[in-house]
Amino acid sequence: MKKILLAAVTLAGTLIAQAQIADVGVPQPLLKGVESDMYNPVLSADGSKLLFSDIDYSNLRVYDFNDNVTEKVPARGYSIYAHFAKGKVAVNTGGGVRTDGSKLIITDRNGVEKSFTPVECTAGYCWASLSPDGKKVVFLAAGKGLVVTDLNGNILAQPGNYESPAWFGNDHLLVQHATDDGHQLRSSQILLINLDGSAVQPLTKPESMTMTPTGSAEAGKVVFSTIDGRLYQQTVKLK
Repeated sequence: MKKILLAAVTLAGTLIAQAQIADVGVPQPLLKGVESDMYNPVLSADGSKLLFSDIDYSNLRVYDFNDNVTEKVPARGYSIYAHFAKGKVAVNTGGGVRTDGSKLIITDRNGVEKSFTPVECTAGYCWASLSPDGKKVVFLAAGKGLVVTDLNGNILAQPGNYESPAWFGNDHLLVQHATDDGHQLRSSQILLINLDGSAVQPLTKPESMTMTPTGSAEAGKVVFSTIDGRLYQQTVKLK
């Protein structure tokens, strides 16, 4: 079954867009034949470096687009929180925002933590991150969908039931839209959406089994992984 599923992975083009938010290119493979087990990509703000790891967040590596060099990142244990901070790799929660069950915890510039519960959700929150300008937060409330708030926990938008949200500039999100049968994925694609979900542009096809997007609007670049551990990059320039 797995071989049949992997055989369905295609990246030959993009779907007809529901909304033309951006001009997009054809996805191109990254590090093909050089690296394997490439998951959980995270781009630096300027798009010059890329973090990725094995599927369980171990074996953290960083790829430099300018030098075309990949190096291992020394890190203890798993690196689920790996990100770039001021251009350098950090592996702590950091970033000014995190979740704890059904609580959104935001740390202000003075280091003071504030806790909010914008949406009632017994199953908890995950995937919280700050917008590039540090003024908005996006997270997933399990069973409720994505939620965008300000730094005081006030809801600004609820764009829909998507996964793995990643900021693309301050007014757009990259998301994973997947379907499953309760046990395994049936389809998974990458979408570009605006914050209220009223404009949606597919970047990959549902059968591509693409997931966990990351992007840099500054560089006009999006990177995502596939179910079989490959990385692809795609030019995406907002209109």
